[in-house]
Amino acid sequence: MELLRALVVDDEKKGRENLRTLLRDHCPELQVVGSADSAATARTLVEQLAPDVVFLDINMPKQSGFDFLDCFSERPFDVVFVTAYSQHAVKAIKASAVDYILKPIDLMDLRRAIEKLVDLRRQGQAAQEHYRHDQMQILMENLRSGGSFHRVILHRARGFRIVQVKDILYLKADSNYTTVHLAGGESLIVTGTLKEYEEILPHDSFCRIHKSSLINLLHISEFDSHHGGSAIMSDGSKLPISTRRVKDFLQHVKEFVANANTAL
Repeated sequence: MELLRALVVDDEKKGRENLRTLLRDHCPELQVVGSADSAATARTLVEQLAPDVVFLDINMPKQSGFDFLDCFSERPFDVVFVTAYSQHAVKAIKASAVDYILKPIDLMDLRRAIEKLVDLRRQGQAAQEHYRHDQMQILMENLRSGGSFHRVILHRARGFRIVQVKDILYLKADSNYTTVHLAGGESLIVTGTLKEYEEILPHDSFCRIHKSSLINLLHISEFDSHHGGSAIMSDGSKLPISTRRVKDFLQHVKEFVANANTAL
């Protein structure tokens, strides 16, 4: 496979040089073909150099990394965000399955991002273009949502699946994977731990009730206090609530119902 052509975009010279060094020394799958200190320069270099991937800082003067991406109706490259940005932006990035690395850069995180890029490249150009389009659409949608995401991209062993957040009933931990149970009875085994999905999904409507269970309060139909407590979901599933989480669960339900009533 040909080397991936990479463009590094960061307004700080030290940040650009540090990332270029890490990519050169630890990522033999890549060739850094250029670097830019602004969104405007990056757009010019994309046209000149045709990179396969752009390592993109978010918080830049004049135009942010998001402004840079918004200029492309069809994005001909993959993106890895390199950021120290706000929690809301990171959640939006995670929900849209765009790769990101937090500053200061951890080498393990960088390697994981590169491996995902290589895997996607192996799936062929049509799959890449479809994935990029969906990623960008959901990313921008989630950034504008103020934290109440409507759709998320779920990675599977082969490919991905886009789901409506409201259609998720609950999630169950399965080692380093997660089983997502959807309205209509379908379940998906997806990559990523339950903790990762807990961080992505809206905290006002999703509640961790057990070390292995995360539920959507939109779909809870009953609380059974027998034997410590269980949440009964709209599909009839009965999920145990760990003793130490019962108090937090009841408070979460109370706040969820109050917010729902206020919205009416």
